[in-house]
Amino acid sequence: MNFPKILVFILLLFTPISNTTAQTYLDLGVGYVSGDYNTGINSSLSAVTAEFGYFGSEYFFSAATSYLNLDTDGLDQQKGMGDTFLEAGYIYRSQNNDLRLLPSVSVKLPTADETKNLGSGETDVGAFLDIYKKCGSIVCTVDLGYIFVGDPPGIDLNNILKLSVGGFVKFQKAGLTTYLQYSSAILDGRTDPVKLGMDWFYLFNLKTALYIDGIVGLNDAAPDYGIRSGIIYWF
Repeated sequence: MNFPKILVFILLLFTPISNTTAQTYLDLGVGYVSGDYNTGINSSLSAVTAEFGYFGSEYFFSAATSYLNLDTDGLDQQKGMGDTFLEAGYIYRSQNNDLRLLPSVSVKLPTADETKNLGSGETDVGAFLDIYKKCGSIVCTVDLGYIFVGDPPGIDLNNILKLSVGGFVKFQKAGLTTYLQYSSAILDGRTDPVKLGMDWFYLFNLKTALYIDGIVGLNDAAPDYGIRSGIIYWF
């Protein structure tokens, strides 16, 4: 599971919003990420994103896509639709309401134009387990994932292991999440990316939230930095 979707789940699981039996939501955002990813070639990617999801008493589903603008040193700027991501999973709740387990599967549909380097042109399939546990006044989070990566013609890509650990603290109408995320390298001989992230949100009411997310790379294989902001609306 990618952040800031964690905010959707935390808000639905551990705030009064979760008193309803089911919620649908729309997440609209804009983002920017930059780095050379240990290649010596700087690139920046800006995106306008949209995600629609359903969160019920036992199951959840989401569909997300984006419009991308890729700017790479020495190359023409590229624009176009990004890939489409579908995810569905199950919600386990402990009797004392302190623990949530969310196993899920996801599919990346190759809707991005690979000739513009906006995507691989191949389908990826992922399996995830997201764990949310109340630890006193905070919510501890652990997110595990494994992605079976499709290989473009002539390229042998590695499958990706993902691990994130973090903590969430809620204030009156706001909340803050910090996390450390590790991903295994997609190519042999490359360093595994590690990054540090922070997500902040503010609840205008029980239907609308504003969020701002930031990441900083902790090694050369990760992006140098990134930022994303958006609005989540439940209906």
